[in-house]
Amino acid sequence: MITYKCKNCGAQLKVSDAGGFTCPFCGSRAFMSDSELRGNDEFRKKILSFYMAKAIEKENDYSGDDLWEENAAATFTMDNWGPLSIAYMDKYSYPGMDCYLARKNIVYIFEKNEDADLFMKGLLSLTFPEADMKLDRCFPILTQRVRIAGGKEALIFARKPYFYPVEILAPLAPEHLAWVISRMENICCALEYSGISHGDLSPSSIFVNPVTHEGMLFGDYRNVRNTRPDKDLMQIRQTAVKIMEKGTEPAELTSFLDSKPRKDAYEDFEYWDSVIEKGFGGHRFVQF
Repeated sequence: MITYKCKNCGAQLKVSDAGGFTCPFCGSRAFMSDSELRGNDEFRKKILSFYMAKAIEKENDYSGDDLWEENAAATFTMDNWGPLSIAYMDKYSYPGMDCYLARKNIVYIFEKNEDADLFMKGLLSLTFPEADMKLDRCFPILTQRVRIAGGKEALIFARKPYFYPVEILAPLAPEHLAWVISRMENICCALEYSGISHGDLSPSSIFVNPVTHEGMLFGDYRNVRNTRPDKDLMQIRQTAVKIMEKGTEPAELTSFLDSKPRKDAYEDFEYWDSVIEKGFGGHRFVQF
């Protein structure tokens, strides 16, 4: 039989290698029954293709994403004189840059194309270990770059269903804050591996999916620096304090939020993992 849910933590399993499924959160694995599929390799390939296609279809299904709503719209004129129309839920303003939360996209509008270049330079500074390539899902995926009349520039990134700035879901109970912190720590480990700091972890730049417990980091990539992400690790704590539901947190969580970051992101993640074990009784997938 095919196992859809992880027996260890209850998360949705993802198709990995031939006949295999992997939990993206705790790493547990499950396999299709060889006794059923032995000698029928073509069927194995077809059923794997089917479930992979279904997973991709579900990943791009906006029909159930009813939290998003259109609150305003903006229109820009592209260099080819065509309109760039953005229906958006929220707008985040930075010096020389605006970020729009659209239904299927995150759209950045830059006053100068040099700033768009700087943003992309920061984003492209990321590198990922071959053993953990799924980390690239935690960062923006560029779909289009557009020149706008007046010297402006637009960078358009994909927004997958259910991904929102974490501030929209706040305040978070401790058991939900825990998985958000875990995602932020994962992201900081990717920054550490790349030898860079982001510099803009905040309630509006950290996007989370309350259905799958995945996370993505948007914000201002013009701030990327070739240094350890110590500032980012501190911003994890500052962000958590801003979005948490006060009064019911375990003592271990309070100690973590009051602490200074460890010497690097990997050691900080180990410290956070001990908080999960001691303060929350281990890794468990708690439905949002």
